[in-house]
Amino acid sequence: MYLLTQVTSWRDNRDSSQRVHPRDVWELGYREYLINPNRIVDLKVYGNGSQFLFSDNHRDRRESNSFLRTNSTVAEIITAHDTEFASNFITLPFCPKNDPERTPVDTTLDVGDIAYFDRYNDDPDNFCWVIYNAKAFKRIEQLVAYNIEQVEDVAETGTTTTSTSTEEGEQ
Repeated sequence: MYLLTQVTSWRDNRDSSQRVHPRDVWELGYREYLINPNRIVDLKVYGNGSQFLFSDNHRDRRESNSFLRTNSTVAEIITAHDTEFASNFITLPFCPKNDPERTPVDTTLDVGDIAYFDRYNDDPDNFCWVIYNAKAFKRIEQLVAYNIEQVEDVAETGTTTTSTSTEEGEQ
């Protein structure tokens, strides 16, 4: 299962200056991500949360791991790692050419290919970014027409809405 967490520090060799921006730290003290716990190694307790190494691209051993500190406890991360997804695949409404004005296209991905989701955009209540790997070396950032909580629902239950059923008894 993906893990919704508040990241206070994200350091890597790629673009860490943009992952937890100083403005995020100044305003909130963190930046929220929905991460794939299957990409975590070297998990340790840090204060009231945890620190670990995280692989953006699990297929390319040439890319170094990122170092993260989060508010999630080691126990929460282990629970998320050990919890099954609703399916091995997830269908998300991709915005063509990352344009939120265009009609989203449902696209199905393997849950293991997804590294993380980032709510940072102009309309975080309706959109988020998914960062995933296609093949060994292709890193893709795609705008999704769901917010992070809706993505989390789809991963957990297979749907973004809660449905109820009623049964009629014989009269």
